[in-house]
Amino acid sequence: MNAIRPTLLLPALVTLCTLGLSTTHAQTEGTCMTVGGKPVLDKLFEQELQYPAVALEAGIKGEVVITIHLLPDGVVKDMAVGRSLSPECDAEALRLIRMVRWKPTTAGELCAGKDHYLAVPFDPAKYKRWTKGRHARTNAVFQLPADTANTVYPAKQLDVLVAPEIPNGMQGLPRYIADHMKYPPEAYRYSIDGTVRLEFVVEPSGTLSNMQVIEDVGGGCTDEAMRLIHRMTWLPGQKAGKRVRSILQVSIRFDLPKEAR
Repeated sequence: MNAIRPTLLLPALVTLCTLGLSTTHAQTEGTCMTVGGKPVLDKLFEQELQYPAVALEAGIKGEVVITIHLLPDGVVKDMAVGRSLSPECDAEALRLIRMVRWKPTTAGELCAGKDHYLAVPFDPAKYKRWTKGRHARTNAVFQLPADTANTVYPAKQLDVLVAPEIPNGMQGLPRYIADHMKYPPEAYRYSIDGTVRLEFVVEPSGTLSNMQVIEDVGGGCTDEAMRLIHRMTWLPGQKAGKRVRSILQVSIRFDLPKEAR
């Protein structure tokens, strides 16, 4: 397995783009779903949720249910707390759900105007596990103020581009991927190779949200590509002296060695 070396496909190493809404997750006509589905939503809570100190100290546990109203194109028209837990938890749940992007259906009018519900979990034991697994944020960029407008910027609008916190930044990404990839056994067994292309938002905190698969490869390659991207600490884009939300696409090539073909 050590002979297997992946190739990161890029013009200029990565592609930064404007917002897209493609996803490999199936939808039922007349329904709307979050980009990436439930696994991506759960990952957002795991990485980004900040348990209010007063609620944590009081042992408050449960779910805040947020009610969302969508326009036909998947844009959020408004949202409100449908089931409350505490004022502090409610505010944090709203903050998180404002970060979520939605994928419209082909018949978006059918899901617009209906109530959609997302539950945000608050569990002290789970939160303790989550915080232990989070990346440390020691880079000086995290001392900058964070933009609170919730706007997602394409690369051309940034003053400083997104970068993984690894040796040589974006230039070092191919080497990092090559050194840390675990070629999926199923893909190796069935001689599966190809390109996985992912799109995601890099948040001001450096966490990744709204990850979706633009190009898929079977045999566990897509899951491995996601693992590699989440494994890194990311430095957020900057605009006007603030950390901002920005969108990024990365394509990872899985190439089998000749003897495995």
